[in-house]
Amino acid sequence: HVKKWEPTSKESDYNNLTWWTEKRETGNGDPITANELNKDQDAPIRTWAEQQTNPYPHSLRIRCYANTNHDAAYLFTPKTTPVYRRPFDEDVDMAMDGEEYHMADCQVRERYERGEDDSSDDSSDDNEYQITHRHLYVVEIDVEKTVDDVTSFHEHYIMTDVPWSAIKFMEKPYTSDIFLKNAFRHEMKLPDEIFPKSWMNFSEEQKQKAKWYELW
Repeated sequence: HVKKWEPTSKESDYNNLTWWTEKRETGNGDPITANELNKDQDAPIRTWAEQQTNPYPHSLRIRCYANTNHDAAYLFTPKTTPVYRRPFDEDVDMAMDGEEYHMADCQVRERYERGEDDSSDDSSDDNEYQITHRHLYVVEIDVEKTVDDVTSFHEHYIMTDVPWSAIKFMEKPYTSDIFLKNAFRHEMKLPDEIFPKSWMNFSEEQKQKAKWYELW
């Protein structure tokens, strides 16, 4: 069964039918994944306007590296949405916040080609992927924040000169292949024979206790 198992077709998989699977196939019938789009550095990322007629799969979302922390202090909730416009700054926007990067859902609003003297080229020697993408982007980001940890409001960011490497496709929760209705689950087991006898030092009392926990 393990060798012969294949995913269910979208016509018979009622968890991922219609909306989620629409436009998820490439020319050869394979599903379009976030990983494939992230590796395709030759293809320009579609703008919001282009996606109205040529959308990406519904199962994907676009996120951008963007540090939306700033020094502005809010003593009260703004009556209008604050708007911040600035160019992308790799040192700020791609810096780590503890163990994670600053990332947010974003919309790609514009795309334009790099200038010949563009110093923000992704293909620097420090970039392990040697990216040669020829476009830069304008993205918009909405961020929800709070005043006094209770009242929420939104900030709007317009970021220019955003490189391809700062825009990532990600799969929405519960839409990857592991959530297919008939996705095959196979438990992993290791035979006792592969372990040295000296490692197998559970006493009979410990074995009984472990068995009791398993039954419980």
